[in-house]
Amino acid sequence: MTDSSASLSDIEILDILQSMKSDELNVEAKKIIREGGKAGRQESHKQALIALHDSFEEKFVEAATLALHLNEAQAKKIRYKKDRIRILKAKGIDYLAIDGAETAQVLAQVAQAILREDATVTHDLHNIFPFWKEGWPMVQFDSAFKILDEDIMIHYQAVLDTLIQRH
Repeated sequence: MTDSSASLSDIEILDILQSMKSDELNVEAKKIIREGGKAGRQESHKQALIALHDSFEEKFVEAATLALHLNEAQAKKIRYKKDRIRILKAKGIDYLAIDGAETAQVLAQVAQAILREDATVTHDLHNIFPFWKEGWPMVQFDSAFKILDEDIMIHYQAVLDTLIQRH
């Protein structure tokens, strides 16, 4: 993507960013939930949270790489919170000021805890939801998914708006 973005005109980049505003981040996640059925409701929502995180990250990296002409190393590093903040700051964007930046961090931490911590609430996720306590298993994945699904879409739209204004 980085090689092709250099050959695109500013107008073409703006058109692509505008068209990305109609992206639906939760398509794969909702498919997982539908196929999970009632018996696997919590497990399917757990997997849907991971899919939602992956979808957001993929689209975020694509948009940022295109709009800011990031090189391959920057495109890889922008997936990590500290590097994301640093790289965007170098491009004149205060990432933490974008509506929902905390949501993206929470979604990343939830996905990481599901994958690496056996879905146990970590210190950083304690009380993120009223029903999550540090050291205890995550519960009510369906409620967490509903909240994060809505909030990450708001953040994604705000990121695109920021990139479009910046461009």
